[in-house]
Formats: sequence, C-alpha cells, structure tokens
Amino acid sequence: MSEASEQETVIAPSWQKDLLNTVAEIGRWPLHIWLVILTAIALYIPVFLDVIPFQIQSGIYSYGVLIPPISIGLLYLQKDQLRKARPAPDPVGFFWIALGVLMEWTGWFLRVRFLMMASLTPVVAGCLLALHGRELWRAARFPVLVLLLAAPVPMPIINPPDVWIQHLSAVGSAGIMQTLGFPLIRQGNTIQIPGMTLDVAEACSGFKKLLAFFCFAVLYGWFFALPKKRWLLLTLLALPVALTANVIRIAGLIFIGTEFGEHAFHIAHEYADFFVIALSCVLFLTVGKYMGCDRSRFALEKAHERPAEVEAALHGG
Repeated sequence: MSEASEQETVIAPSWQKDLLNTVAEIGRWPLHIWLVILTAIALYIPVFLDVIPFQIQSGIYSYGVLIPPISIGLLYLQKDQLRKARPAPDPVGFFWIALGVLMEWTGWFLRVRFLMMASLTPVVAGCLLALHGRELWRAARFPVLVLLLAAPVPMPIINPPDVWIQHLSAVGSAGIMQTLGFPLIRQGNTIQIPGMTLDVAEACSGFKKLLAFFCFAVLYGWFFALPKKRWLLLTLLALPVALTANVIRIAGLIFIGTEFGEHAFHIAHEYADFFVIALSCVLFLTVGKYMGCDRSRFALEKAHERPAEVEAALHGG
C-alpha cells in the first residue's frame, strides 16, 4: 500500500468519527433545548418559505440561500470552542428573543423581508444567552452574526448604488476602449459600436456580484483571522474589485462585437458572467494574499509556539 493510501486510511475515518461524535453529542442535548429549537423552526418555516423563493428568483439576493448553511458550517468549525464554554444562563437573552420575535412579526405583517430574515440573528443570540450564557455567545458570535447577510436589503437602499455602479461600468469600459482606438459613442449607459448598440442594463451593472463578493470578503477575512482594520479594508475592496472585473467584461464584449460582429457578441455574452466571476476571484484572492491571508485562524490557534502573534492575529492586535 502506498504512503498516500495509508494517509487516506488514517485521515478519512478521523473526520468521519469526529462528525459522528458531534451528531451524537447534539442528540444528547436536554429536552428543553430541543423544545426551543423546534419552536424556533416552527416560527421561521413561513419566513423561509417566503424569502428563499424570492431570493432565488430575484437574481440579486440568490447568494443569501447559502448563508444559513455557511453559518451552520462555521459553528461546526468552532465546535471545540463551543464545548469549552461554561454554562451560565443570562436573562438578558430573553430581551433579544423578544426583540427578534417582534422584528419577525413586524416584517411579516408589513411584508418587509429584510426584517423577517434579520430577526433570526437576535432570536438565535438570545437563545444562546438565555440557555447557556455569554461564553457560548462569544464563541458562536460570528457565525450567528453572519445570518444578517441572508437578509435581502430593501430596494430603496440598493437602487442608488446600483445605478451608480451601472454608470461607472459603462463609462469605464467605454473610456478604456476609446483610449485603445475603438470607434464608439457613449450616451449615458448606451454604447454604440459599428453595427450594433450595447446597453449596459441593470442586470449587467455587476451589482449583484458585488453583494455576493461583499459577503465573501466578510467570511474570507474572518477565516484568515485578519486584524480588524485590514479585515474592514479587505471588505471595502470588494467594491473596486467587482467594478474592475465588470468594466473589463464589458470592454471585452465591446472588442468582440466590434471585431467579430453581433453573433459572436451574443455567444460571448452568454459566458461573460463566468469570466467576470473567475476574474473577480483571482483579483480578490491576490489582494487577500498581499494583505496577509495565508494561514487560517484554525492553523493559528494550533500554532502554540508563537502565542503573542496568534493572539494579535485572532483579536486584532
């Protein structure tokens, strides 16, 4: 048997056993905890049945469907810290539960999906505080706060930056191609090239990719335990990265439409989204690497040989 096969034989049962032990441990939770979980599920089933189809159909918020599973996954990665938390129930948790339920009911009756989904965070936080205490909340804080990213931001808030990014994408791509000597005329968000007219529509603004990249930046900075200032800077850089990739995408479509005609343009347009996602990932990961995203927080936690550096990285120095 090869060395690689022997390693697989040892490693595979290890993570499987760890997962099974975790599931078994969850199954031994007290009855009152299961009653709280089942009550919360019953409370939020109507919310999920309303919000999830809306997210999938909207195109803008489709990333939000992935946020709750990601939150659960982050909790699993934090399982060792969660186990160490000493039980000391805090009555302040009931305040957060009441606030969350009030937000959920208000959102439901007013049909404000942002409130409906955002209410999940104070409800879960309140349950952790009321049932176990502040140590558990501190260990689970980030995965629970991540749930806020699943809340669909109201359109009145989204529309102004969406229009701004749409305009910048048109101006930037047209400016690049004019500088390179391509014949075109831009009027607002409409770009005329020989033989056809390109309209940088709302769907082509890149804004929905920006929202998804913002969420990715938040998760990425936490996973690599960036100090708080660099984490914030990396998150803010999601905007220029997504905008740059979208400008390059539109500029490429102008090139193809000008050089190869309308038929080639429509073929390229079908695959342009894959290109812009790949380019955005490359740009973002490059920036992240430059800012220090080279070792995960879990690797740092195990690096006991440099405790001061670990503490600085994990808690912002």
